[in-house]
Amino acid sequence: MDYYIDDKKIIIPNPTDFNIKHICECGQMFRFSDKTSHFEVMSTKFSAIVYENDKKSVIIESENEKYFEKYFDLNNDYAIIKSELITTSILKQAINFGYGIRIVKQDLLETIISFIISANNNIGRIKKIINELCTCYGEKVENHFAFPTLNALKSIKAEEFVKMGAGYRANYLVDTINLIDEKFLADLKIMDTKTAYEQLVKLKGVGNKVAECILLFGLSKTDVFPVDVWMSRVCKEYFGLQCNRKNMSQSMVKKFGSLAGYAQQYLFYYKRTKEI
Repeated sequence: MDYYIDDKKIIIPNPTDFNIKHICECGQMFRFSDKTSHFEVMSTKFSAIVYENDKKSVIIESENEKYFEKYFDLNNDYAIIKSELITTSILKQAINFGYGIRIVKQDLLETIISFIISANNNIGRIKKIINELCTCYGEKVENHFAFPTLNALKSIKAEEFVKMGAGYRANYLVDTINLIDEKFLADLKIMDTKTAYEQLVKLKGVGNKVAECILLFGLSKTDVFPVDVWMSRVCKEYFGLQCNRKNMSQSMVKKFGSLAGYAQQYLFYYKRTKEI
């Protein structure tokens, strides 16, 4: 996909493989706001405004444009990915529907905490809890709050997470935060998918699905296929799978290989949006 950077802006003249609504609403991220005329996106301490101009180009405005160049995975050719995935009728429909999805490259610590909060939760509530977390414990940066540092997270007690709305996840968060250090995060980044998965499921509040979301969105491991209630329906209705969710995930990885994560995002966005 062609783009260029000019004066704190990333300009995408022909955004056939980029749609900010698709990117934000496919279940991979929670720190965004739809302002009708534009989207505001936050990651760690950085923020961007994303909109379409009168020439139908996409503009990403940020003081940290190089961060968002990487965050939105702009150097990856999604046209090739989509062409390789259109092997079934349902994937063709899903890709045409969510043509502008890109898997963003999120901060690992932020991803771990966010997806523990996401377990058995809805997106609106997840966003609210994470926003409260950032407001109470994150650094104020211009007109928004950064995601809390690891040191700041370690100061939070379970009852404070409960007040934010985390419920039973509060104790999981405290236990996991106490187990994490910078070495743990650095080691995860150089592990293969299987080894990283084995380390992640040792954390409290991290089961199969949450671990695979962390692998996909926090470690850019695309040879995973997170299965939640929506993807379980997809696997049953369109791929004839009647096994448990872990086996569904393994079957879909066997089918799509290193493109499994991309297939999951197109299918998730299509199924969830259509049914809601």
